[in-house]
Amino acid sequence: MKFLIDTSILIEAERRRFDLGAWLQEAEEVHICDATVAEYLAGQPLKDEGKRKRWREFWASLDLPSKPLTRQVCEQAGALLFLARSKGKTVSFGDGLHAAVAELQGLEVLTADVDHFSAMGVKARNPLLEVPPAAYRP
Repeated sequence: MKFLIDTSILIEAERRRFDLGAWLQEAEEVHICDATVAEYLAGQPLKDEGKRKRWREFWASLDLPSKPLTRQVCEQAGALLFLARSKGKTVSFGDGLHAAVAELQGLEVLTADVDHFSAMGVKARNPLLEVPPAAYRP
């Protein structure tokens, strides 16, 4: 199993509501993309220094390879976002970038927002609703 982790899943893991470690141990490949880096860091808590410290420590503990945002990725994101829009669905620019990386790299997106990726025709699943991959039976 080869996955691209969406920012929503990193947030749930940082809040200790998702066992990212179990997925990392069982998956063949797990990546983030450069859009995840920007989204995660931009979302740091503003007012609570304790939460911000935990947020930064979690980020520092991650050792996930990041897929770059190339011209090809950006063009594919534009096409996927247009596809969603043509279906009457509004999808964020960040999710469009994640979808493009996943599609071009043959990765399945782990996200809390499966409907965003479905609107773009990109394979995605919500691991918050599942058991870790070792016990997962499609």
